Amino acid sequence: MIRTTFVMEQHLGHQTYYHNLRRFVDQSSQIQAHWVPVTYTQPGTIWDYLAFLPTNIRGTLRGRTEVRQGLSQAHRDVAFFNTQVPAALGGNLVATLPYVISTDITPIQYDQMSRQYGHRPDRPGPIQRYKHQVNVKLLRNAARLLPWSTWTRDSLITDYGVAPERIEVIPPGVDTTLLTPGIEQNSGPLRILFVGGDLSRKGGDLLLRAFQELPSGMAELHLVTRTPLSPTAGIRAYHNLQPNSPELIRLFQTSNVFVLPTAAEAFGIAAAEAGAAGLAAIVTAVGGLTDIVVDGETGFLMPPGDLETLVSRLRLLADDSALRSRLGQAARRRAETHFNAQRNAERIIACLLDVVETKQNGTKKLSSV
Repeated sequence: MIRTTFVMEQHLGHQTYYHNLRRFVDQSSQIQAHWVPVTYTQPGTIWDYLAFLPTNIRGTLRGRTEVRQGLSQAHRDVAFFNTQVPAALGGNLVATLPYVISTDITPIQYDQMSRQYGHRPDRPGPIQRYKHQVNVKLLRNAARLLPWSTWTRDSLITDYGVAPERIEVIPPGVDTTLLTPGIEQNSGPLRILFVGGDLSRKGGDLLLRAFQELPSGMAELHLVTRTPLSPTAGIRAYHNLQPNSPELIRLFQTSNVFVLPTAAEAFGIAAAEAGAAGLAAIVTAVGGLTDIVVDGETGFLMPPGDLETLVSRLRLLADDSALRSRLGQAARRRAETHFNAQRNAERIIACLLDVVETKQNGTKKLSSV
């Protein structure tokens, strides 16, 4: 049994990833896991008394404390980080033993999506160059890198010079025993499901416009979001639904199509959940979404902001229940093979075991998984 410290950021979709991964890792007899959730809100630290510091700076310092305390509290053979950020915050404690990084996005990709994410990239200069050098060193020195998508894999190779043989794409899994297909509705309005905390960035505004373009009575729209919405005919909003909650699962199972016309997206785990529930999907061809939805096979890809294409695809799926069923069945099969939480957790465990064995044997053999 190997001892592994799992350092897990808790931002948004990473919470779902953390809970699904932990469920299956904790069942393994091959790993003794020590979990370190990184919330950036840890109370009772010295940083609470430095009110003059900007909130984001204090949050980073709290996260730094969480990571370093977590790495110091347990003996380990290997460390696993679900993004490169906590790995960077760990400082010299990270490099003392082998470590593996799984990530949905690289810093350069995040800067490229800065406008949509409300993020301000560093200006060109010494600070930007220093941060890039830190990230290059951190990523190149990782025993393995497990990006969530081929999109992120390409950036690791092109932007950071990581050797391709040390990279394995392992996307976050969904619980395919919990998220199963419901009964397809062959009559009545098309039930459209949208799941996105930030309505605007996730393309909810575009979807609302597209919905208004549809003939009256053709569809009904169900929006799972944190963004407040005024009551509107044919539209229902749901707030504060938790991942894997019975209410959210029921929405997946009673809908006909999943739509995520997002302006920017690192991965889009809700689209993988929709596939597990057997839903045809319409999503934008950005980030990791192009790994989840196969155009014309499990759903449709569309250019960002393309209202005309979105309306056309919605009309097509509203009029053709057989097409919806065919796409949905293919989406379920893809979820079972590519986005199964248990299978992907087993792949991560196999990778960690191989890293430790390689370290102990002084070899450079690669995992066969």
